[in-house]
Amino acid sequence: MSFFDVYTLIMLFTFFTLLVSKSLLTSRQDQNVVALGKGKRGFSAFLEYFYYVGFIFLVYLVLISTLDWPFIFIGELFVLWEGLIFDVMGMMVQSVAIILFSFALASFKNSWRIGVDTQTHGTLITTGVFRYSRNPTYVAMCLLFVGFFISYSHFFFLGAMVFLPLSFYHQIRKEEVLLLQLYPEAYPKYQAQTRRILGRKR
Repeated sequence: MSFFDVYTLIMLFTFFTLLVSKSLLTSRQDQNVVALGKGKRGFSAFLEYFYYVGFIFLVYLVLISTLDWPFIFIGELFVLWEGLIFDVMGMMVQSVAIILFSFALASFKNSWRIGVDTQTHGTLITTGVFRYSRNPTYVAMCLLFVGFFISYSHFFFLGAMVFLPLSFYHQIRKEEVLLLQLYPEAYPKYQAQTRRILGRKR
């Protein structure tokens, strides 16, 4: 196991530690934190429940990549590239992702939710990193998976690069519909000032 393998495991552990810690802290405020799949039907319910499977599979992919375990039914995974430059690039992208994720969770305060919560509503967050992105947590997670792909460039991570942005975009659009209903004056103003992914509007 190399230094970069250890670093990737630390980044994965840090991500889930931040996620679980923030969820537990928010739940102590009598908030329903986990809303994935709850109150949903059809494709939306399937997609949100599939996130659980996807994250478990992601952890498995990182573990077999860093610990050099054989992949089920295949053995060795075919990689697209290898080299120190890709290890360094992957480490840097993972680091940026974790930093952004940390700031996003801090900015959420007690409005943190996993999934679209149609039952209990927090306040509209427009400060902190939300000044520069309306969806910094999704951006951070995509960056983290990009970092994993750069470091361990096999086709399963490549598939995640295609599936995750599409599924996150579907989730973001659902959240935007809800936010427009909850904040019919404040959210359009926020949309006019801050981009969906990254950047301020003039």
